[in-house]
Amino acid sequence: MEYFIPFALIGAVAAIGIFGFVKWLQRKNIKANWYEWLIGVVGFALLLLAVQHLFGAMTELFTFAAWMGFAIIGIPALVLMVIAWQLVARRAK
Repeated sequence: MEYFIPFALIGAVAAIGIFGFVKWLQRKNIKANWYEWLIGVVGFALLLLAVQHLFGAMTELFTFAAWMGFAIIGIPALVLMVIAWQLVARRAK
């Protein structure tokens, strides 16, 4: 219960960010393929998982495991999200 507010804020920021991103794509008239959405969603889910792992391991006072897990899960998440972004950006040009 002590992490309800941070996770509620993370959820709110994520929802606002996704909404803003979709509106930006519509405004620029950019169409994304299904696989670009899939890669982006998997990357975003991994990023949320990395943040949850960081909070959970910090709660258990496993500082090294928290940061290592965050890096091990978070770096592939960022790579997947950058790949999805590049696929859309290169096709949009």
